[in-house]
Amino acid sequence: MMTLAQLPTAKSTIQNVPVGIVNQDQGPIGKSLTNKAMHNKTKADHPMFKWYEYKTIKAANHALSFNGNYATVIIPKDLSQSVQTVGQTGQKSTVKIVINQGRNHTLATNVSSVLTSLLNKVGTSIGTGVLAKMAALNLSVPASKAEAIANPINVKTSIVHSTKNLEAASSVFFQPIWITSLVPTMLLYFASRAFQPKHKKDVLTFKGTVVGIVALLSLIVGFVTTFYVSQFLGYHFPDSPLISLFLAIATFAFIMLFSGVIAWIGIPGVVIFALLMFFSLPLMVMAPQMLPQAYQDYFLPWLPMRFLYEGIREILYFKAGFLNQNTWSLIIVAGIGLLMFFLETFGKRHQKTFI
Repeated sequence: MMTLAQLPTAKSTIQNVPVGIVNQDQGPIGKSLTNKAMHNKTKADHPMFKWYEYKTIKAANHALSFNGNYATVIIPKDLSQSVQTVGQTGQKSTVKIVINQGRNHTLATNVSSVLTSLLNKVGTSIGTGVLAKMAALNLSVPASKAEAIANPINVKTSIVHSTKNLEAASSVFFQPIWITSLVPTMLLYFASRAFQPKHKKDVLTFKGTVVGIVALLSLIVGFVTTFYVSQFLGYHFPDSPLISLFLAIATFAFIMLFSGVIAWIGIPGVVIFALLMFFSLPLMVMAPQMLPQAYQDYFLPWLPMRFLYEGIREILYFKAGFLNQNTWSLIIVAGIGLLMFFLETFGKRHQKTFI
């Protein structure tokens, strides 16, 4: 089981990373670069980048969202003209790369490195062509302008949704919250086994009391976990109460989901959720584009802990409020758990003790 849990990391390949491109250059070079980007294919039809063309920088920036593009390449309007006149002016044209660091810090760093290297190679290739034309015309190359002619493109990188010193903060809550949710679920389950109700009303009253205890416990866990992470791991969050409330919602959702499943199948449910933690741990820190396609399509979308991880990421890096899309997902998870938990009241286990 533990070997299989490492399969996503062992088989990871980066492919189809969404990247935007904005071409402001109406000359041949800008159009050529854009066409090559939009039609890049490999033999396996799985290129590293999946390019999206945007007409304006504003539209491209809007796509640098929570689950949007990892980067945007902006081709300036003077690129073609600058290359044609670089022999006289010695001035380079600047191509900008905007990196969406909050999308995934590790993959965003790789994307930045690859795009910078790619554009530098493009610049060198263009410079080689310019030098060849100058050689054919027997034109001399001034020493002061040689470097600019050899590579007429200057690559400038900027970052949006910066992770700053919190790049690993979105993943540190997963294990504490998951384990902390599993332990009280087991204790409450054993308490329910010792309970001998005489009527369905007794079961419903007991379960209602359990939900109240879980709600109170979730609030405590949310705030205490944030405190421990800040004190022991040295993370300082800009809005700790917001993080704590979100963790409380996640804790409540997980405990109710665990309770709903375990109420029906018993202790084997604990084993299922414990194994799910080990299988999910590598998936939480990896970008979806680094996972095998089967994991992206059939495994990742159904992981309840994904909403905890992505919700923290959305709050920390994208300045989302408390009721973000992942909060609603956790509320749905809690609702499913509550439904299963209360429907068990009408199961066969209680029928023997009813009057």
